[in-house]
Amino acid sequence: MDFIESAQIMVPALSELPMAVWRGNNQPLKVFEGNYCLLPQVQTLYTAEGLRVFFEKKDGRHIYVLSDKLNTHTIIVKCGADWVVLGPFVCSAWRDNDARVRLINCGVQESAFFPYKLYYCKLPLLEQEYVVYVAQLLLENTVGNSTAYGLEAVDMEAQANAAKQARIAQKHEEAEVVQQRYARELQIIEFISQGKTEQVLELFETFNDKAIYHFATDKLSDWVAGAAITRTWARLGALKAGLSPIVIDAVSQEYAQQMHHAVDEKQLHDLQRKYLFEFCGLIYRHNRTSYSPYVKRAVEYINTHISQDITIHTLCEINHLTRKHFSKLFHNETGKTVKQYVMQVRCERAASLLENSQLLVQDISRHVGYEDNNYFTKIFKNVMGMTPQEYRRNKTFYSAP
Repeated sequence: MDFIESAQIMVPALSELPMAVWRGNNQPLKVFEGNYCLLPQVQTLYTAEGLRVFFEKKDGRHIYVLSDKLNTHTIIVKCGADWVVLGPFVCSAWRDNDARVRLINCGVQESAFFPYKLYYCKLPLLEQEYVVYVAQLLLENTVGNSTAYGLEAVDMEAQANAAKQARIAQKHEEAEVVQQRYARELQIIEFISQGKTEQVLELFETFNDKAIYHFATDKLSDWVAGAAITRTWARLGALKAGLSPIVIDAVSQEYAQQMHHAVDEKQLHDLQRKYLFEFCGLIYRHNRTSYSPYVKRAVEYINTHISQDITIHTLCEINHLTRKHFSKLFHNETGKTVKQYVMQVRCERAASLLENSQLLVQDISRHVGYEDNNYFTKIFKNVMGMTPQEYRRNKTFYSAP
């Protein structure tokens, strides 16, 4: 890998500045046009043919600064035998009124406003001097001397064909695409809320289509942003299903941490599928219970606060019910009082730790909410039919092979 190839990876990663390289192969120019040419009649030098002609006509002894009527900028420099395109980028933040004036000056109607905004706001916001400095660094490391290369401004308006009416490039006519994407997002949230794993994962795959999902570029940072949206779908679907916000947040934060440390697109994609799969499973099990929303809410609170002091008063508060009403409802649906249910859950958690770990019984006792080990042993025997020590001995987890 030579210096320019390395720079083509590092420059976008460090600054989000797009970088294309022409070595006689027109494919990179076609990709550039597809990504960045919004108005072909105005942005002539953003078309593959326009760039190719530009390279053939120029001697490459300058740093070329391109500007267009849409307020985007691109810098082109010849590094040895390679033509390097840095950009496009913008030097000022989006303003609605300014944008409309630009469209009018290009002879484009109001219907192009939102496609233009989507296009403009995806470009990096950078100072022109910074991009010129990047071009100079490329020259220093390829031809060895950047001071001999002066700046030459290139006005794309002078290159434009004024005889033709300016029209948004077909690929950037995104109004219908955006509507389609939002419809799919609502559909996937609905599937998540129903715990329909197969449908969720199938629909999720359609969002990897770059024509549908505008975060799906070749930059890992954009894929991470897309993963954040995936987490939002799951949270909204889970809330709609009535899952506890505490459970939702715990699962979401676990995966957010892993996604931010993903090293490539595949790992991030696999994490998102695993995340959606886990949420659908939680929601499916949640929806299968015949409990009322009040009892579901109480059970989820108990499960997430099992080692704390859980009172009926707290469970009544989160359900906005009286003590008498809630106690009757809980007992009728679970067959247990709140105290009995808490003991059952604590002992089941303790049993799993006794079977699958070498932790001391007193440590397990404290972990599930019992500071008094003797009291825990008594409760465990009443619930499980044997003491913690007997339960551990009866399991084969530690038996010699």
